[in-house]
Amino acid sequence: MASNNKQPVSAQKASICERSVLKMSHDEIKKRISVTHSRTDQKFDVGNLFAVVRNILHPAFTTVENIVYGTKQSYVGNPGESGLEVSFIPPLCLLKQLSCEMACKNPGEKTAYDTTMSILNKLKDYSWDAKAVLTLAAFALDYGEFWHFAQFYSSDQLTKSMGILKRVPIVLIPQSIEKYRNPIIALTNLIRNTLAVIECIFNLEQRFTKLDLNDEPTLSTAKDCYSVDVFWAIITIVDCMARMCCLATDWDRTQELLPFSVKISTTLDSLKEQREICKQIEAKREAYSNLKRFLQSPHDIVEVFKKLFFAEDSTYSTEDGQKDTTFPNELVISRTEELKTKNVLLLFSDLDISEEDVSILKPIHKEITKKGQYKIVWIPIVEQWMQSKYVMLQSKMEWYIVPHFSSVSGIKYIKEEWKFKNKPIIVVLNEEGTVKHQDAFHMIKTWGIEAFPFDVKREKELCKSEDWFGLSMINFSPNNKISTWYIFFYGGEDEWIAQFHQEATRVNKDLVMGGGKIFIELFGVGKDGKGKDGKGKDDLGIFWNNIENFYNSQKVIELETKTKEIQKLLSYKNEKGWVVLCKGARLVFSGYGTTVLTIFQKFDEWKLLIQQGRVFEECLLTQYNDKGKLPCRDFQVRTSAGHLTHSEKCADCSEIMEMYIRFRCCHKHHSTKAEH
Repeated sequence: MASNNKQPVSAQKASICERSVLKMSHDEIKKRISVTHSRTDQKFDVGNLFAVVRNILHPAFTTVENIVYGTKQSYVGNPGESGLEVSFIPPLCLLKQLSCEMACKNPGEKTAYDTTMSILNKLKDYSWDAKAVLTLAAFALDYGEFWHFAQFYSSDQLTKSMGILKRVPIVLIPQSIEKYRNPIIALTNLIRNTLAVIECIFNLEQRFTKLDLNDEPTLSTAKDCYSVDVFWAIITIVDCMARMCCLATDWDRTQELLPFSVKISTTLDSLKEQREICKQIEAKREAYSNLKRFLQSPHDIVEVFKKLFFAEDSTYSTEDGQKDTTFPNELVISRTEELKTKNVLLLFSDLDISEEDVSILKPIHKEITKKGQYKIVWIPIVEQWMQSKYVMLQSKMEWYIVPHFSSVSGIKYIKEEWKFKNKPIIVVLNEEGTVKHQDAFHMIKTWGIEAFPFDVKREKELCKSEDWFGLSMINFSPNNKISTWYIFFYGGEDEWIAQFHQEATRVNKDLVMGGGKIFIELFGVGKDGKGKDGKGKDDLGIFWNNIENFYNSQKVIELETKTKEIQKLLSYKNEKGWVVLCKGARLVFSGYGTTVLTIFQKFDEWKLLIQQGRVFEECLLTQYNDKGKLPCRDFQVRTSAGHLTHSEKCADCSEIMEMYIRFRCCHKHHSTKAEH
């Protein structure tokens, strides 16, 4: 049973006595002292008490050095060091109790450990930093008083008499000072280091209250260690108190090696490292806060560039002449004046930006260069720089490039405020550095130069246009400019494509032979009429990319009508077959391929309606809507800036759609192939 495995308290103490406290593991100490902490954290003015302790110990250190070295230095405090709140009331009774716990004890690890555990139990309701400061304050009462009497021993009878009771004269004998100078200085240095340890703990505790430790795992782990750091500080104070008593009673024992000096030194080094990490984090946060505040108001575009891309917190130097190679289109800080009075398209991406994305921007760059007031700037954001890849991409770009962008605050701003998630985005800034579009890349991909000047206003105009679909599909079918032509875009599985092409061709011939003025064009996206890869086999991906880009555009401006149409289109992507019908550039209809195929196979049953003068598209829609219950509709879409939509209404019934989240990784940075 579990109870049989537990050691009695006396047995636990015996096991501690049998081995050195210094040989205990970190986890063992943490486990033992955790039972002494109630976690109620009684409210206590740690700051003011610690200020008093510093004001006692620092002058005392100077006094010790003056006495043992025979110097006459005056202690010069730091500005504001003695400042205390008038309302501060020291916990004198508690300090006296702690002082009594430590008084007149023999030096040694066992005694120090037992006394430390007793102190921790007495202070169980206080925070860990308060435990350390209270113990140090109790020590400072005796330590400061002793050396104060030593300093002013001959000044008056009261001081002299009090000093005699404290056995002060023993440290004023020249022979004793000469013999025991080194042990006294060693003890003083240990107390000084212990003070520094507690000061670090106190300082870090204050800093941690302002930091989100969930974002800083290293510091979170360090905070968990504070209880052990406090343990080492207190046990060292206890041992120092015992050795102070030896100064007046047993001089030879002061020459023993101070057992906790090495441990307190390593603890201090560790805490100093943590403090430096905190300072760096605070500096980063301040830089980010300053940048964010700066960008909230209009500024000259040149100043925006300098603040955002050439900040002092850059981890890679961007000064002229500090790289082995400088390309003509690299935008270093001295060239930022070339952007003055310009509107700028900021292209953010990693080094995996596709050639397709680069090629999309080439005609845009050519056209806006003619206009003179617009510039494109590529800012690669990477965790690990690959010069060869950068050079390859740079050679394909004719626009400005910011090389080695590494501003910590700048990258944080771009990721948090502009939602950059490694996928390419284009942020449009006017000449005053004001954002005109947070991601214009999807509208550029959809409409090309028609999207100029690439702001939200222009995007609304394009999205509201009746011919929005046709304009985005102009590369597939130039005939969509002819307003009277019917154009069928279709795709899906090879077998279905072949069947649909056959039936649609038959319907077209029937309409032509019937003498109607109906012109139909069939466009199998990425496939030929037999369902095989056509000349434009890459068109399928481009087609769906265009739809997704338009989806992203309309989500920006929230056009519900267009949202429904695009939802329908996206929901067909993984179906056996799908059909989209346009009349000229105007989207007329989109539907499930299997249903449309059945309707075309039964064309003879409803073609009479057309011969009687009914409009072809109306007849097709009527036949489609009469086919009964609609299947479930679902779709998936990539968003260039990593946004997740909160909700979507169904295009058919307007109910809120269920949302599933899909994560995907293609291991693009791994050379080995994996099977799943």
